[in-house]
Amino acid sequence: MISIEQIKAARALLDWTQDELAEAAGLSKPSINTLERRIANPRVETLQAIKKALEKAGVEFTDGPGVKLQSSVLKTLIFEGEDSLVRLCRDMFDTLVGTEKELMISGIVEKKFREWGGDRILAEIERRLKHGIKTKLLSCEGDKNFIEPVSHYRLMKKEFFPTTPTYIYDNKYAIFLWGPPKKVVIIENAEIAECFRQQFLAHWATAKEAKK
Repeated sequence: MISIEQIKAARALLDWTQDELAEAAGLSKPSINTLERRIANPRVETLQAIKKALEKAGVEFTDGPGVKLQSSVLKTLIFEGEDSLVRLCRDMFDTLVGTEKELMISGIVEKKFREWGGDRILAEIERRLKHGIKTKLLSCEGDKNFIEPVSHYRLMKKEFFPTTPTYIYDNKYAIFLWGPPKKVVIIENAEIAECFRQQFLAHWATAKEAKK
């Protein structure tokens, strides 16, 4: 398990305040303050939450014990099968809930997703909307099949509209392949995600506002 010294060192590497660590780990600032001042023995669950938050931010815990920043985090994850898109929706929710970060999806064809995904996909969308996760969706011009509030959508010209749906959220970039078999490929890398985020925003800036 990580030590108090590692937590303090990791905060210093990230230039995080106790408030920022508390928010990232889903804890209160007094909990972090109490832990770092060694006023009480921390719970295992608390240390696990802190470790997970710091690793997600790019900290690597080394032998010694010590800490260092990962030079470039690059992880891949693949979901395959009929539930692949549902699993992607759940990963997007878990990654973004409670943050101010946006979900950006390009290649949206809501009619096709509704026909294939049915109630399972609608339930995941409703959960995301209920928790106020910010969303931008790029559909094709002429498409009036909207599941979410129309303000979430903009319409791309047909010649630029991608046939493969892509998803950008936090440090992740995902691609949904219709198959068969249906497959989701998720790449977790800050530089790659930011590259595609800027590309998405360029398309968003020139796309038309959607209207019912």
